[in-house]
Amino acid sequence: MARIFNSIRQRLLTQNRFTRYLIYAGGEIVLVVIGILIALQLNLLKEERNLRQQELETLTQLREEFQDNLQQLDEKITMRRSMMQSAVRLVAMHDDSTLIVPDSVEFLIARTTVSPTFDPITNDLIGSGRLYLISNPELRRKLSRWTSEVAQITEEEQAWITINRQGWSPFLRSHYPMRNIHAAKWSGLDVVNTLLLDKGEGEQWTTARSRREPDLHALFTHPQFEDLASQVASACMFANRQSEALRKSIVEILELIDIELKDN
Repeated sequence: MARIFNSIRQRLLTQNRFTRYLIYAGGEIVLVVIGILIALQLNLLKEERNLRQQELETLTQLREEFQDNLQQLDEKITMRRSMMQSAVRLVAMHDDSTLIVPDSVEFLIARTTVSPTFDPITNDLIGSGRLYLISNPELRRKLSRWTSEVAQITEEEQAWITINRQGWSPFLRSHYPMRNIHAAKWSGLDVVNTLLLDKGEGEQWTTARSRREPDLHALFTHPQFEDLASQVASACMFANRQSEALRKSIVEILELIDIELKDN
């Protein structure tokens, strides 16, 4: 092709057809520019396809991760709800001794001594600088807020861990046989099974109850009992309120991801 253009150019110059040569040269320049523009456009389209493919792969991965996060968060919400309900029943027994059922007391107490924590799978789009791959601005905005929203739940979970370690559990150790509580935990208690990675699998442990019978009257009439038990319920309620808000964000993120994947 270049040889043909050179031949035409030389023929026009030797024939002193300068005007035609200028027209030809201008046309040749136009063709070269058009060729460059076409090449740039093809490269741009290829780059856009590559970016879109990366986005779809990222969205697919995010969908799996947030589905797992939603499942885990629902489990922790259910656990804290069970803890809160158990604490409320214990407070009710404090207020009305006729509601005390000795066989159920240690199971109620055992439910309140666990510390559920939400440990989400995190795709570090922000830290890795890959958030630009997400073309949907609303989805990008929600993903950028994800870390700070999780941090709010973590604060409430850490607050409960502190309350449990420094207040509730030490009180129980002083006023109730902890051996009974441990036995209740490993007898198939729901909140404990939820915490296990291999639910229903692994080594089982059983123990007989303590020979020391708990003094339920002294436990429920102790001045600190109602305050600490109500603190358990309050801490679980706060954590669950934050968890419900985060759950709403996860559902919205999944809905936006599904729309993007469906459109492509």
